[in-house]
Amino acid sequence: MNHSEVKALRKAFNSVKERQAQQLPCDFEERKKRLASSRELCVGNEELLARSITSLEKNGMKVHLVKDKEEAVNIILDELDGEKFIVKSKSNVTKEIELTKALEKKGFTVVETDIGDRILQIMKASPSHPTGPVAHLSAKEIAKGLSGYYNRPIKDDPDEIVKIVREDVVSSISHAKIGITGANAITAEEGSIMMTHNEGNIYEVMRKERHIVVTSIDKIYPDIESAINMLKILSYNATGSIIPSFVEIISGVSKTADVEKKFIKGVHSPSRITVILVDNRRSELAKNEGVRELLYCIGCGNCLLYCPMYNTIGNEFARDNYLGGKGIAYHSLYTNERDDKLEFCLSCGKCRENCPLELDIPAIIKKLRSTGISSEIYYFLKSHSLWLYYQALLRINR
Repeated sequence: MNHSEVKALRKAFNSVKERQAQQLPCDFEERKKRLASSRELCVGNEELLARSITSLEKNGMKVHLVKDKEEAVNIILDELDGEKFIVKSKSNVTKEIELTKALEKKGFTVVETDIGDRILQIMKASPSHPTGPVAHLSAKEIAKGLSGYYNRPIKDDPDEIVKIVREDVVSSISHAKIGITGANAITAEEGSIMMTHNEGNIYEVMRKERHIVVTSIDKIYPDIESAINMLKILSYNATGSIIPSFVEIISGVSKTADVEKKFIKGVHSPSRITVILVDNRRSELAKNEGVRELLYCIGCGNCLLYCPMYNTIGNEFARDNYLGGKGIAYHSLYTNERDDKLEFCLSCGKCRENCPLELDIPAIIKKLRSTGISSEIYYFLKSHSLWLYYQALLRINR
């Protein structure tokens, strides 16, 4: 990541911090305690997962519990029934299983419908934040990339950029019959899928003829109330807003009981909903007390806003779509391969201090990269030397 991208990233992160400072919810500490309790209860809870699947199926949804990304992709291919044009919304789990890449190799056209993710897709760029993926790109850089893609001059004005990308997205949605989304939560009691967004695109994507939801087994919550509590914390930490513009709760396909109170399904779209629940070693990691808490993460990205290394080198402190210390630690665990980018962690504890769940990422990273005190001293000195070096580079390029 170059100097201009780091500068744009810091500017974007500071704007979120400012909004957070202006409207901290009065009951935020209590909400965090409730969230911690629900995450401790749900992660690795096989009985609750089974109850969630039963509830989803009772509501008329088709559910697949899949072991790994290969199985997930194959099932999704079967569910597409040869339909070659797909629209999807932002989903970290679909990035994890590399769904878009896999579908494109098979001749499918996949269009991201979140403005930021569509820009990344067009520019073939890497994300810098789980909810603000193009935070590191200035309007000037984006306009340049889009001008080449659309083959016409585009001004470096945020309003014009959003307008042009939106027109592209709306056109794509209108032509698609299948929509793929992620999910922020699955509730066991109600058998509901919960998704939050600000742009409104998820509402459009999920209302195609068929809706495929791709999420992971660690997104289970006991009930709607506990999931809503999580969404409020997620929204505040990710954007500085107390609640997002939209919260979608799906508890089955469209239906009516207007005639003799008999349920008739498929009145409007979607007429079919398929839920893909991805394990990908999560059930195994949930049994490991030393790393289990990584699965508590709700993906708000607040740790990145305060990480000194991430604010110095951006998504150079990342692996694929796994951002910062937490992301690289999780990537190392699920691939079962030690990542050399773990060396970037300064062990300063800023991520834990600013995490709503106080996840001790530095402690997990120390376990992953060390065999003893002497090696941890080596990594401590190396990471701080790297940070000082990049800080010096930034000052020179100002």
